[in-house]
Parts: sequence; structure tokens; C-alpha cells
Amino acid sequence: MAINLFSRVVPAIALFSASVLMAQNYQTMPIASGLTADVIANGIGSSTTTTNNDVDGVSYAFVAKDFQLTSTSAAITYGIPVDGTINSVVAATPGLKFQLADLNVNNSLRLAAVNDNGTLAFVTPKPVTKLYMLAVSGSGTSTVSAVVNFTDGSSQTFSSISLADWYGGSNFAIQGIGRVKKPGATPGAGDDVPSPEGGTNPRLYQIELAIDAANQAKLIQSVTVTKVSGSGLPNIFAFSADVYSDCAPPVLQAVSGITANSALVSWTGNAASYDVYHSTSSTTPAGSVTPTYPGVTGTSTTIGGLNSNTTYYYWVRSNCNTATSQSVWSFAGTFKTACSTFTVPYTENFDSTGTGSSSNNNAPSCWAYLESASFSGYGYVTTTNNYSAPNAYYLYNSTATTGSQMLVSPPTINLSDGTKRVRFYARSGSNGYTLLVGTLSNPADPASFTQIGSPIALTTTHTQYTVNIPVGSDLQLAFKHGLGGSGRALYIDNITVQDIPSCLEPTAVTTSTVTSGSATVTWTAPASVPANGYEVYYSITNTAPDATTVLNASNSVTSTTTSAQLNSLSADTNYYAWVRSVCSASDKSIWSDVTAFRTGYCLPSSTTQNSWLSDFSSTGGLVNMAYSSGSSIAGGYQNLITSNNKIINAPGSDTSVSFTAGGPTCGIAVWVDWNNNLTFEASERMFVTSTYITNASGTITVPAGTPLGNYRMRVVTDYNSTAPSNPCGAISRGEFIDFTFEVATSLSTSETNLKKKEVNVYPNPFKDVLHVADIKNVKSVTVTDVAGRVVKTIDNPTTELQLGELNAGLYLVTMNFKDGSKSTVKAIKK
Repeated sequence: MAINLFSRVVPAIALFSASVLMAQNYQTMPIASGLTADVIANGIGSSTTTTNNDVDGVSYAFVAKDFQLTSTSAAITYGIPVDGTINSVVAATPGLKFQLADLNVNNSLRLAAVNDNGTLAFVTPKPVTKLYMLAVSGSGTSTVSAVVNFTDGSSQTFSSISLADWYGGSNFAIQGIGRVKKPGATPGAGDDVPSPEGGTNPRLYQIELAIDAANQAKLIQSVTVTKVSGSGLPNIFAFSADVYSDCAPPVLQAVSGITANSALVSWTGNAASYDVYHSTSSTTPAGSVTPTYPGVTGTSTTIGGLNSNTTYYYWVRSNCNTATSQSVWSFAGTFKTACSTFTVPYTENFDSTGTGSSSNNNAPSCWAYLESASFSGYGYVTTTNNYSAPNAYYLYNSTATTGSQMLVSPPTINLSDGTKRVRFYARSGSNGYTLLVGTLSNPADPASFTQIGSPIALTTTHTQYTVNIPVGSDLQLAFKHGLGGSGRALYIDNITVQDIPSCLEPTAVTTSTVTSGSATVTWTAPASVPANGYEVYYSITNTAPDATTVLNASNSVTSTTTSAQLNSLSADTNYYAWVRSVCSASDKSIWSDVTAFRTGYCLPSSTTQNSWLSDFSSTGGLVNMAYSSGSSIAGGYQNLITSNNKIINAPGSDTSVSFTAGGPTCGIAVWVDWNNNLTFEASERMFVTSTYITNASGTITVPAGTPLGNYRMRVVTDYNSTAPSNPCGAISRGEFIDFTFEVATSLSTSETNLKKKEVNVYPNPFKDVLHVADIKNVKSVTVTDVAGRVVKTIDNPTTELQLGELNAGLYLVTMNFKDGSKSTVKAIKK
């Protein structure tokens, strides 16, 4: 059996972190004298002025983070920290740090030749159990010896200490600190140019010197280091220590008695008393910090006044009747307080929880993923198939067809008193998969599940479900996978546990019969039909109404049935509607979930527009299309229904159409909404290609008996589809354009005038001069190439257009009439 409930495993974590590790008392050992070289370039100026030696004998020095050759030089992001503090990254000594000498003075004991030596005296002698040396060898490895000198005149010798080269060695305290070459007598191009050396070199190494037990109480006064052998140059920079104390810190034990606001912590030790400190921060307290619980005389205490569902850290130190009298703080113990019992209402939408995976089952804080032993499925928070972005909860049973798998809620006050319900959204990978809702008497035992009602058969669309929780004794709700077969995916979102209201809300709110100015909203009545009917609120913003929302004639209607008509709506507008029950003037239900609709045609889009409809023309109509364009527009959708680009033809007639794709080859399709229901249905696709094309032609047939009037025609150009099938999609490369297809048996006066404006040109193809049959009322002529570039504009044209300077090819010649209308013809230059 697996359960992912964090508060149940915290005691084991606390036991491990507290009892396995031993506390250390790391302190720096500042050097009073003995450093012989400044090998760290820092500040503004040449490295020759900010150092007096190099690390490796060939003019290379370390570089500090503030090094700049001049005040205008670019700042570097690597190097020795300006304050000289080196926080060691050696895993075995967490919290250990070294303090370098001032970067402006000698900061290294540099030993160039075999038998060279130096003595580093400490500012404050201290007793230590372990001494740590920060050192490196430049230009190759080397071997040194170290003699630790105590204030009583005795010493301890460490022989054959190997120092790694400053590139590539292990057990480094810091790496990637960069270097710079000091200019010589004849400066080179790379001098004084700092280099990060790949971000992993050079390095400084940490060397451990374990002090004998007999010497640990003695004060260390100095260390003498001698070069014994090797081609490299030893550089000794600093020392730190694990300082000795005769007052040992206590050993923490497992935390027990964890509640929502307290925990019992305990330890072992034989001190006179103990101090306890706790915090939500994992930072070890300083020795001067005021304990939360000072002077505890036993070996346990209860830490109280805590917040529920919160991770805490705690430390204990000994107060001894010895020379050093007080120990360092123990290593940190940790625990997480229990979740408090939830009150209703509460909601979980999974959006503030990190996602899991098939190898990382997870759940929101205070929730749990629970499965029976050896169950092969998994459950976790996912970004896939959510009802509301970004997350949902995923249950997948993989190959398991028996056992239990469930999502468990936090404990809830009076969950089973008969007055609570849960509402949630769910969907499945295929229709018919089931989800069970029930309660648990033991949140760690899936066998304690009690089912409520019948299994819920899910669909592939998120649907809201409401389950009333019957009278019982259980405190925790659970959502259980219905199994029934292997490999079944379930998704759950937006769970709300609440009191059952006295006035129940309607469900399954939808819209139908949507026109450009009206819509019908329908819903399902609740189990208890409200005595005073329903209220419907609608808005152009998706903001749910609340207690402060004022209903009036412009935003709401009432109904005594399960439907309502919304009138006087704005065309081509997105609307949102909610419904609530009115049981009495003072008792109304919560608002239903929103239903969305649009009083117009769907709005498609394209993320890029470098594939488009460059030409669309027709023949055989009462009025024919002559559309052309050199490019698309941002967003990939154009509404041109009010332009002169339209086709007019009679019921039952055929109109020949031809298309040219701009850019690479594309698929093209045309829909006409013959029933004017604002939807482009599959049966209304009147033309479609079957392969990628640049040019295509076909026929649009007006269905016999089609009423006279205007109909929306949508042309889709899609780079990624040979046969576009979705007139409402969001595509990655293409274009959607709406035109008008008018059904008429004869032309109106305006249409006759439009047809009269169709201009004939000749000869076609032409050589240098293109003749216009009738130039009357033409204000100007614009000539564009097939890429949409304007190549010539002629104001006040005559019947002869002089186009001899154009290159051979196809051109679009547009007559711009004085009344603002246009007529475009194709012409070929020989």
C-alpha cells in the first residue's frame, strides 16, 4: 500500500536528520601573521599593481569579483568573493567557511622551493577537534608537511599532505573563480584580461587535519607548513576548525505527538539543562540567539503555538557544569504540523500544487494519493485535461484491474452529518469509465472506503457532478477509480465541499438558437423545483455575478420554466450567462456555472500569416468575385462581408471559382452558411482541395430552393492541411477570410452599377501599352505585382496605360473610381 500524505512520514525524517548526524562547531581561525604573498588581483587597476606575486610561477594570479583593468571595464561575474569569505561546498562539512586575509595585502603563504616553510600564527588560539586548511598547488601537484603548534609548547605533525593542482582536483572548497595573467616586461595581448576558465577552474582545496584526542583540549597557536616535494608551488590561504567543547550537544530523537499546533520533541544527553529553539527557517541559530524554551531540565518538551500544516525546524543545546559550560546547537530536527480539520466550504482546484509524474505520485497539501498494496497505477497533479487552467488531478490504473486507487480529501468537520455535499468536475479518457465517491474511516486504509450512491459514468468532456454525503461517522472524502479495465485515465478538477443549500441551483446550463441579436438559455431544474422560478444574468465579461451584482433589464431576465430568451444583444459579441433558482425573495441559490456563446460567427486565428489567399475570382455569377492581396493581416482573420468582394448568383446555379495561394503550397476550403445559423457545418463546405496547391479551381453550387438573401462565405487557406476541415480553428500558418455570397434572381440598381464598373482591358497579354475600354469615373489606376507590391500608380489616367517599363509577368490592375469603389483585373506583360 502506498500513501502520499506528508505529515505521516515526518517523524522518520526528523529521526534521520537528528540522530544520524553529529553537530559540529565550525569557526574560522583568523591569521595574525605569516602570509608572504598577495596573489589575488582585485579592485581597479593592472594586476601588477594589485598583486606582488603569482600562484603558479608563470605570472598567473587569482582574480577577485571586483577586478577591473579600468573603471569602464566590464564587470565580471566570477572570482574570489570581495569580502574574502569562502563558503566551502564540501558535502561532509556543511556550514564550514574560510576567511581570507584582506585582498589588498599578503593573502597567501607561498612556498616556491623544496624545504621552503612558513609559520601562520592565529589571532585567537582555540582548542579544536579538526583543523581545516585552505590551500592549492600552482603549476602541478606538490607535497607539504604541517606542524600544529599548541600554546603549551607541544605540537602535532602531519606528513605527506598532497596538494592538488589548481585545475581539476577533487575535494575543492570553491571552483570557477577565474584567473588573470600579470603583464611581463613585454606585455602580451592576453595580459590583464580576466578569464572564467570554463566556469569550473581554478580551484581552492580543503584539507582536513584531525587533532589527536590528547591534544583536543589544547589551544592551537600556529601552524608551520613546509614544502616537501613536487613541481607545483604550494599556496596556503586560510584555516578553519571544528572547535572542541567539553559540553556535548544532545542527540535528537524522533518527534512525537504532532498535532495541528504542537509537537513533542525529545533528545538524549546528561547536561544540567537544555535550551530549545524553533523556527520555520532552516538556518542554524547563532550562539547569541534567545532560545524559545530556555533551561529545560528534562530531555523533552512540547513546542506549542504552531500553525497547522507547516514545516518547522528545531535545535537543542546543552547547558553543562564544565569549563566550556554550553554546547553548540545540535543539528536541526524537523517536523510538519498536522492539517487542521477543514471547515466547509473549501475548494481545491490543484492550481497551486506542483505537478507530479508516474514516478512521483503527489497531491495538494493536506490531501493524499492512496492506493492498495502492489497497485500498478499512479495519481498526481497534471497540466493535462484540466477543466480550469492550469492543473487537474489524474488517476490512471495502468495494468491494475483489482485493488483500490483514490484521491483523499483533508479531514472535514461534520462531513457525515447529512448536511454536506461535494461538487466537482470530471472526465475520462473514453466514454463510460467510472468514478466512485465515498468516505474513509481510516485515511491510510483503502479498505475502509464506503461508497456513496452508484458509480458515476464519465464522458470525454468535463462535466460537473454533485454528490450529497449521507449521515455517517467518517471525516474524510475520497474519489476512487472505478477500474473495470486496464489503462483507464480519469481527470478531476475544481472540487468544492459545502453545506447543502436550502435552495438548490439549476444545472447543465446551455444556449441554443443563437442569432446575431438573441439567444435561448436552457437548463435542468434542481431536484426541488424553486417556487419562484429562475433568474438569468448575462454579460460580455466572464466575471461571475455575486451578492453585489445588481440585476436590471439590460443584464438579466426571469423565467418560470427551464429556458429563457435573451434579446437585444449586440452582434458579433461574446456573451456569458449564469442561472440561479429563486425559492423565495430571501432564499436564492448560488449561481450556476457559466455558459458562453457568441452572437456571430466563430473567430478563427493563425499565429503566422506567411501563407495566405492571394487571389480569389469567379465566373458565371450575376456578379463575380475579383479579390487579390499581396499578404495577410496580423491574426490571420479578415471580415470583408461589407466590401465589394462578393458573389451574386441564383438558386440552383453554378459559379466557377479559382484560387491562388500566396507563399508556399497550401490547402484551401470554402464554406457557405446556407441556413444562416451562424455555424459553418460540414455539409456547407462547398469546395476543398485534396492536395497542397498553388492554384486551384472548382464550382460552388447554390442549393436549389435557397431563399434569396445574403450568406456568409468563409475561405480557409492552411499551410498544414491538404483539405482544411475546421473553419473555426486556431492554426499555425494560414488565413481565414469572410466574404458575402448573395442569392438573387436579378440585380438591384446598386448591383447593376457594380457590375457596370467591371472594366475590360486589352490586349491581354500586352507588350507596352494596356488599353482600358472605359475610363469614365476612374480617378486613378494602381498596378501591383503578384507579391502585392505597388509597382506603378497613375493619377487621372487616359484609356492608354503606358506600362513599357514593367518586367514580363502577371500584374493586378486596379481601377479606383471617384465614388471610392474599385475594380481589379489581371493583365499579363509579355
